[in-house]
Amino acid sequence: MPLRALALLLLSLIAYWPQLQLQDWRGTEGRRVLIALEMAASGDLLVPTLNQEPTYAKPPLHYWLLAAVERLWGHGQLAMRLPAVVALWLAALLAFALLARSFGRPAGWVGALGVLLSPILLLSMASAEIDPLFACLGAASLWCLAYGVALQRHWVVIASGCLGALAVLQKGPPYLLFASGAWLVWWRHRGLRHGWSYFLPLLLPPLLYYGVLWLRVPFTEFAVVAREESVGRAAQMAWTNVRDTPAYWLKGLAMLLPLGLFCTWEFRGSRDARMGPPDLMLRMCTGAVVSSLFLLTFFPLRPTRYLLPNVLLFVFAVAPAVAHYAQPGRVLGGPTRMLLRGFGLLGAAALVALPFLPAPYPGRSVGAALVLALLPLLVQTGRQVVASCLWLPLIAAWTIGADFAEQWQIDGRAHTLAAPLLARELAARGGGGELQTFGHCNSGLQVAADLLGIAGDERMAQPPQMRWVLYETDSKVGELPGYRDRLRLRLPVDAYVLAERVEHR
Repeated sequence: MPLRALALLLLSLIAYWPQLQLQDWRGTEGRRVLIALEMAASGDLLVPTLNQEPTYAKPPLHYWLLAAVERLWGHGQLAMRLPAVVALWLAALLAFALLARSFGRPAGWVGALGVLLSPILLLSMASAEIDPLFACLGAASLWCLAYGVALQRHWVVIASGCLGALAVLQKGPPYLLFASGAWLVWWRHRGLRHGWSYFLPLLLPPLLYYGVLWLRVPFTEFAVVAREESVGRAAQMAWTNVRDTPAYWLKGLAMLLPLGLFCTWEFRGSRDARMGPPDLMLRMCTGAVVSSLFLLTFFPLRPTRYLLPNVLLFVFAVAPAVAHYAQPGRVLGGPTRMLLRGFGLLGAAALVALPFLPAPYPGRSVGAALVLALLPLLVQTGRQVVASCLWLPLIAAWTIGADFAEQWQIDGRAHTLAAPLLARELAARGGGGELQTFGHCNSGLQVAADLLGIAGDERMAQPPQMRWVLYETDSKVGELPGYRDRLRLRLPVDAYVLAERVEHR
């Protein structure tokens, strides 16, 4: 066990290193880090704040964790992203333990490696965002629930409820979208037997936190958040979203590749018509995948990261079938060989086209194209097919993924390139202590410029009061009376203005 855990840990660090070392904040990573840094500075672990304004859009667990990491190792990109990779490593260990007990060690290894090396996870999990940790906690909770219910292990069901409570404190109600499918299967085949051992630990910690928080914060503020961030989003559904639904479903299915190709293979021979414990365990995980994809269809905002728990759940559900396919002596059928030849032709075409494409090509991506072109020659057995499905994403992470991570930092999208200009301008004019943000401002830029703990007014409720104001030009701020522009930072994706009050000239 220690050797296996160490091997999976080393594989995790190797696989996710290209994304871990990216020297910039992507998406809303900077926002999560900035909230955590303010929480660590204020010592108030109850009310998260952003630019000294309370923000209740997300529960506090993620901010607690990042604040603890900041106390130990600072707020660099590597430190802030490492918890997500560690959580994924722990999830891989859990998947191995549960699958090996029910289906044997080959299924355990397929599950653990599939969790670590799924293509979409290699691109998304090394992040300081909320969703990677939520995916690990939510999937681990439902794995344990399926295992505990199927084999009647009450202590595992209790552990599932505790992990589910952490998932709720990580992101909130979205956990229920995934859990509802597993609950339906549980109710259908076990009548929610011993449900108290799951629902009690699931509900008590979130209710305790929000009960204490409601003593300090008016309930109306939470109603506004619920209307804008969770339940209320369903009311924003439009016909354009319905038109995009088939593409959304295809994206959800594509995220399950390559192991999703094995979902039609049985993990054993003839199936028993009765629902045995192993079948029930896999059916509950599959039910969670289907229910979440269906329910999220009715929400207008459906980014890929919302479906990350499905990847872990589906890998767990299909791992026994993949292990069965990899049994020694399996001869490849005609469709499989045709698919391999198709990948080979795709790789050969990429080798020809890459030198003519703009940066970050060709770069290291040539290596991935070469391996893909040689795939029909290298893969001759079922076991080699499974191995290629597990290791090709790792090769892509160190070729295509590494090229994109390197290019991101030099093509102008990185806010860390503009941050030194902003910091030097403030330092030269002595204005670092009298700065506020107005309207939306990229938090990654603030963290990179070390502008921490400053005031802000994201809703633009009152005119700015500080000597210096930082705002984004497309945030409908308009002209600020009494202020003069001192610095304009134009990036390919956004632009910012640093303005100074005229009275302080």
